[in-house]
Formats: sequence, structure tokens, C-alpha cells
Amino acid sequence: MNKKLLLTLTILTLTASCSGNKDEKLQKNLKPVWNEYFEQNFNDTVAVNIFVVTNRKAKNNLFGCSNDQLGTAVDSNLKFGICGVNVPKNHNIGDINLAKDSRQSSQDYFKILNAETLPQADLIEMLKKTNRTPLVFIHGFNVRYQEAILRAAQIAYDVKYQGPIILFTWPAGASEGFFDDALLNKTYENNLTVARASIPFFKNFLLDLAKNNLKINLMVHSMGHQVALPALRQLGAEKQKILINELILNAPDFDVKEFSTFVSNITAVSKRVTLYCSSNDKAMLASKTFNSGERLGACSSFVDVDSVNVSLVDSSTLGLGHGYYSSRAILNDVFQVLLGIDVEKRLFIKKSEPNSSEKYFLRQ
Repeated sequence: MNKKLLLTLTILTLTASCSGNKDEKLQKNLKPVWNEYFEQNFNDTVAVNIFVVTNRKAKNNLFGCSNDQLGTAVDSNLKFGICGVNVPKNHNIGDINLAKDSRQSSQDYFKILNAETLPQADLIEMLKKTNRTPLVFIHGFNVRYQEAILRAAQIAYDVKYQGPIILFTWPAGASEGFFDDALLNKTYENNLTVARASIPFFKNFLLDLAKNNLKINLMVHSMGHQVALPALRQLGAEKQKILINELILNAPDFDVKEFSTFVSNITAVSKRVTLYCSSNDKAMLASKTFNSGERLGACSSFVDVDSVNVSLVDSSTLGLGHGYYSSRAILNDVFQVLLGIDVEKRLFIKKSEPNSSEKYFLRQ
């Protein structure tokens, strides 16, 4: 080997050893990104602030964070506020055990810490100052006010969400009293009516965010899609710009045929759409019977929608198979979605067989 070639190889070897291989370069480049992204690690008990936007009617004209203050009646105006929630480090993923009194351990139980009403303008300004993308959560059928607050806090904690959390809570739940609570079909019908009546409230809130150049991530569950999807349909038809960064649809209680007629409107105002669905979801089967139509949450495939079947990780043996959206397996994938990772590059995702009712499966 001549000296010139030897010198060239030596220089190349030294250059490679200094710069590192592809994996080393990735780690080196990612470390400062992660350090900047993760302002809070969520590895201890923390107080999580939930921004509340609601058209639930107050029972005593005061904003609060308990069922005693906001119920299932519809108001003519939106209300805004903040609920501080103690999220315990010892909770199991998906569980929201509320303390019965202040003496119970903050390390083991959720607690409502404080409540503060806000003018909408102040809420908008607070969102702007964070310089982060808000995550908006819309709950589903028969979810009372306080449960919705706790669920939003649990999801925020378990996905280590770094931006502000907004709960859009519509007047779901059974009417006050045992008999209405026992009549599930009546509660379902009433909730469906109220959800559809809440569409303009949510649409106007999104428009207010857009006017202030605030783009959001949006996570929806179950009957909450009866609020969110028609609002997005209208905004898409009105040729609004992209309003949603990541749109995450969990077990949508929504008619498949109807959705297929306006899915292009949804994708027009959303950067990406992820649909989680399951053939184990007994609630979707009951809704199919009640509404006489296939439900989106039982899995369907659409262009420009990442439909992910979670049946392998969502067992309905001990329940309806409908609450998987707050479980470890789904939140692990949601975390990756919110980071912007392509579906085929995410952990535990496999491609479905041709002609399947979905595009991807979440593996066990």
C-alpha cells in the first residue's frame, strides 16, 4: 500500500471516528432536542392545570370543578376556567381514583386542588404565552363533569404532555337521579341530542383559536365525535386553513357512511388523522343497533387516515372494550403520534393484510 493511499485511509478513519456513525450522530443531535422539549418529566406527583371550556350550565352561577357546580344541562354560552388537579405518581395507567378527603395520600389519589374562572381573552393569552401546542380533549358518552377533568389530567400526565391541556366538556352524563341513570337507552338518546347541540360551541371555539394563530392537537373519544367531526366538517367546507396538527380519533361513535362523505373536509383542516378502532368494542355493537348503521370505531379504512386496529391489545372480556383510549398501550402510541413519528416507524405497529377494514394493527 503506497503512502498516499495509507494517508487517505487514515484521514477517513479519523474523520469517521470523530463524527461517529449514524446512531451516534442521532443520539448526539437528539439530546439537546429532548432537553429542550421535556420541560417537565412527570416522574413524580404533580399538579396539572386543566383549561376548561364548557357549555355545561352552572348550578349556582359559579365556576367550579365538581359535579355539584356543573351538570348535564346545556347553557347558551361557553364558560372558561382552570381546574388544578393533583395527579399521583402511584396511579395505575388509566385509573383515576379520587381522594374522598384531603387526608388521603397525594401520592396515591387524584385531588381537585383549585378552581378559577377566566375570561376567554385571558385564556387565549395564557395559551399564547406557553409557546407550545395545546392538546384539546373531548370526552364521550355519559361522562360527568368531574370525571372528564380527572381523565384529561390523567392523559396529560401519562403521555408527559409538555403543552397546555384544554378540556372541552359538553353536557354529557345521566340526568340527576337514579332512575335516569339506570335507563341507559334514554341517557344515550339524550346525550346524542346534547352532543349535536354542542357542535356550534366547539366550532366557534376553534375559530377563536385560529384567529389567534393557535393550532392544536385534538384527541376525541366515543360520542365526543358527534361534537368534533361535524364542526371540522363545516370548517373544511368553509376552506379554513389547517387548524389541527394531530387529530386523534378514539373509538368514534359515528356513522361510517356519513363520515365517508366528508372525510376530505376533515383532512383539509388536519395535518394528520389517526383513527384507533377495535372489533372487540361492545359499545360500538350496541351503537350500531341503536343507530342502525356501522360505527367508525369498529374499524374502516379511508384515504389519508391512519386507521389502527387495537383489538389485539383491547380485550373486552371484563368490560365493553371501549375505554382503551386511556390505557398504557394506546397512550404509548399516542405519545409517538404527538411527536410526529410516521405510523410505519412507530413501535409495535404492523401493516394489515390487503382488503382489511383498517390499515394497521397495534401488536400485543
